[in-house]
Amino acid sequence: MKDDIILFVYGLLLPGEKGFESLKLAAHVRRLGPERVAGRLYHLGDYPALVPGGAGIVRGEALAFSGPELLDTLDAYELYDPENPDKSEYCRVRVTLLDSGRSAWTYAYNRPVTNRPVIAAGSWHVPV
Repeated sequence: MKDDIILFVYGLLLPGEKGFESLKLAAHVRRLGPERVAGRLYHLGDYPALVPGGAGIVRGEALAFSGPELLDTLDAYELYDPENPDKSEYCRVRVTLLDSGRSAWTYAYNRPVTNRPVIAAGSWHVPV
């Protein structure tokens, strides 16, 4: 438990969403509960984009797991290539969870968000 990897999820990797189900994450992670991070959430159509930092709040959930090999699976799902981050759609970055104060990984959008609608509620489960 001490060496767990903590991941903040806010979109399709949330429990009950398509990514969580298709990657069979329920068998590999422990749900730590609701969390929030500083940032903005944008609507990209079928999925959201997190831009961390700033004054906004994004709501999601913290997950924990012990096997670092799961990060490779998650990186591939989020189209993150650690060898070529500039070409990646998302980058895996560290954020501070506002409720627990823990440090966690999350996937930050790595493209411009110009003309993309902001999800003002900060939650993927709330309609735009």
